[in-house]
Amino acid sequence: MNSKELVKETIKFQPISRNFTVPEVSIILPTYNRVDVIGRAVASILRQSHQDWELIVIDDGSTDGTIERLDGLDGRIRCLRQANQGVAAARNAGLRAARGRYFAFMDSDDEWRPQFLALTTAFLRAHPDAQWVATESHEDLGDGAPPIHHSRHDIGHLYLGFARAIGSRALELPAGEEDDYLRVYARRTPIGAWGRPALDAMGLPDAVVYSGHTLQHMRWGYLNWLPATVCTRHAIETAGVFSVAHRSAEDLRYFTVLAQHFQAHLIAVPLAIKYERASGNQTLAQSHLATGAGAYRFELNKLSCFDDTFGAVAGTDPELRLLRRHYCLEVAHRALAAGHRGVAIAHLHQAAAWRPMLWRAWPMLALARLVPDDQRAASVYRLWMRSADVLSRLLSGRLTLAVLLSKLKGTPQQTQQAHTAALDTDQTALSLTDSALAPFEHRGA
Repeated sequence: MNSKELVKETIKFQPISRNFTVPEVSIILPTYNRVDVIGRAVASILRQSHQDWELIVIDDGSTDGTIERLDGLDGRIRCLRQANQGVAAARNAGLRAARGRYFAFMDSDDEWRPQFLALTTAFLRAHPDAQWVATESHEDLGDGAPPIHHSRHDIGHLYLGFARAIGSRALELPAGEEDDYLRVYARRTPIGAWGRPALDAMGLPDAVVYSGHTLQHMRWGYLNWLPATVCTRHAIETAGVFSVAHRSAEDLRYFTVLAQHFQAHLIAVPLAIKYERASGNQTLAQSHLATGAGAYRFELNKLSCFDDTFGAVAGTDPELRLLRRHYCLEVAHRALAAGHRGVAIAHLHQAAAWRPMLWRAWPMLALARLVPDDQRAASVYRLWMRSADVLSRLLSGRLTLAVLLSKLKGTPQQTQQAHTAALDTDQTALSLTDSALAPFEHRGA
């Protein structure tokens, strides 16, 4: 294994009383001030065709009545309360209280298709050597566009485009092969009799499962999504608890530990839905940890995970050294936009190089040094990014001059609202994965 094994803390499960019927699946759902969306998530659990489950909801210090929304809803729902400690601590509390044979994870703003638990548990029962499995998922960006296949899009579009931009052939396919999943998975297998009832219920004639050791490909970023994942009890015991030292990207670190010990399996059927907005296309009352004010810390935690996983061998691997520069550039971008000028300068020094994309670190560094006030530097940088985004859209034809002028003629309040929305939705972010394709656009992780 050409990576460093992450230090992990073992988990101690609560003893199970003989008076309790043990459910097959324990579903862990942490939440914080999500009264606007938690109903959608829980409703999708209640609609599961596989009904042998318990749902453990961990209220991480909500003040908006989130947990009261679930009172008396179903006897299989257990609600735990704790002072606000972050999503990792909340998930750990749920894991310790869980009694199931399998463990699934749900976020309070997302949902499952009705066959999610049926197909994932059927796979694990039919493959006793497998310790965790994920499904493909849909990502609904809330912009009116059709949902995208999350994993396939990341692998075959974002990561592949970025790899090619830096001169890497790590994700190239053999001649004649066009299956993007095989860029990171070693093999594909048709779903057998074990999954036929679920496929029939969905009206699907066939589908496949991808498998393989994926740790080395995690240098590019997320390959799976936690709410689309089911683990065995043995996998949880092996991986331990989520890192409470990191309030975001702790799931990336957890996937890294799983990948160090077990093969990954992906059922290529989208059975989970990741939403960027609340029902009715409304802005979430509590934003995602990967976007908005938390984006800077999220990228910093991703860099920390990269260093802990690959740092020991990065010195002898030119591709890893180059990738680290790009991670540093992303941290610097987020930090500068959020007003953390000192952090941005430190990471820009590590990122800067006369190479494609990395050259941007030099003008960013100049701006950070010439504008010595944190908030003023952030304002100038955001204006620069927004202007570059508008220019890019005009040159590509995605925005016309007539539309731009009509927006500028709006009322001051409308103009400010549009500007705020643009920043909140990361339209101007320079990301590690899509900078090769659209340098000033980013789709949230």
